[in-house]
Amino acid sequence: MPLKVAYDISNLASDFGRHDAKTGINRVVHEVLDEICKRDDLEITAVALYGTDPLYDTVSASLYLANTEPPLNCDFDYTFRVSPGLTEAYKAVFRAVQLTPPERMPVHSPRALYLRCLRSALYRLVNYRVVSLKRVFDYKRFDVFHCPHLILPPKDLTGDLPRVVTIYDIIPLTRPDFVSKHQTQVMQTLLDGIDVERDWVTCISEFTRMEFCKRTGMSPNRATVVPLAAAHFFHPVTDPDVIAATRMRYRIPDGEYLLCLAAPQPRKNLAHLIRSFFRLLDEQRLPDTYLVLAGSKEQGWMYDEIFAAAESSSDYRSRFIFTGYVAEEDLSALYSGAVAFVFPSLYEGFGLPALEAMACGTPVVTSNTTSLPEVVGDAALLVDPTDPDQLCEAMSTILSDHSLREELRRKGLMRAAEFRWEKCAELTAEVYHLAAGQD
Repeated sequence: MPLKVAYDISNLASDFGRHDAKTGINRVVHEVLDEICKRDDLEITAVALYGTDPLYDTVSASLYLANTEPPLNCDFDYTFRVSPGLTEAYKAVFRAVQLTPPERMPVHSPRALYLRCLRSALYRLVNYRVVSLKRVFDYKRFDVFHCPHLILPPKDLTGDLPRVVTIYDIIPLTRPDFVSKHQTQVMQTLLDGIDVERDWVTCISEFTRMEFCKRTGMSPNRATVVPLAAAHFFHPVTDPDVIAATRMRYRIPDGEYLLCLAAPQPRKNLAHLIRSFFRLLDEQRLPDTYLVLAGSKEQGWMYDEIFAAAESSSDYRSRFIFTGYVAEEDLSALYSGAVAFVFPSLYEGFGLPALEAMACGTPVVTSNTTSLPEVVGDAALLVDPTDPDQLCEAMSTILSDHSLREELRRKGLMRAAEFRWEKCAELTAEVYHLAAGQD
């Protein structure tokens, strides 16, 4: 008989309708859900237990599932009680307002801001009619509850249901200088809510598992490494017309380019990358070589430092291209068109962009720290992310050595093929069975 699992998609619900939402943890939560829904030994029900607004969370979560293509093979549990007519009315308003912006409308454009304000006003109006609305969750219907994001619901909702929590990293606690105080508080709240004697944890790398167990005192036997994978749409793009069209779309000039895909956050080390690239241009004659940084502004906060580094050289400012958010359908072509993917991050719980680049056949230069070596193996050039000499040398080597690029391309494709979402789902299912006492 299939194990009945309640899988929390609150984070997907909270970002429903945003054109740049499917990045980072959101992408992982969706990919894992997609794969575990295909398994015969599991019966998956999506829920939305995080947050303080049951109506908003649940309706947006249900709309997320309804608009997923292809549809996911799972049920959805409305975790509040209210008249069906009111639910459907609110859903219609929510859908109309949330989905009105064009897919790539800038998040801060006047029209997008207006629509968000309208949605907020309508939401408050509906909430006014149901002031006493409370979240309910029949935990006795399930065998396991899985929280695959950063907030655990209170135990008075999940009762004695065995719980599985996914930990991506504990950066806000080990390196609070990389994040805001709010993020540190959120992470501490998450860890405080984990029962190290009863809950079960999946970690996306061995590095993260070791850090988590050391910080919390949880037995390593209750924490399982479940590596991530590149999404199915990442593949080498060999059609020059497709690559050229993608370059034009993101205003990347003709010539060679090094690519970095990262949200502008301190740990991504982007200012160091820009300064090292400008130094490389100073030392070598590279008239048609560019550094392209792709990443959503909505996911970061250190623009001043990045653009100060970009403006530090008037001679080379035009060689730095910031694309902003890149749509999923353009990522493979963007990766494939690059001479190399350069990712000198100071701290990663996994390092999914490096794996995505390898899946596209793009040579990778990345850091020799945290989780990145266990992800890339011997299929990338590893550097000390704090040493500009090493980074400059690695970029110079990758630009000049065609045989090395071909070797890294071949190794990268083989390495990326070892990481599959099907395997991720298999390991996750094993944890579910352990949690439910079915080992």
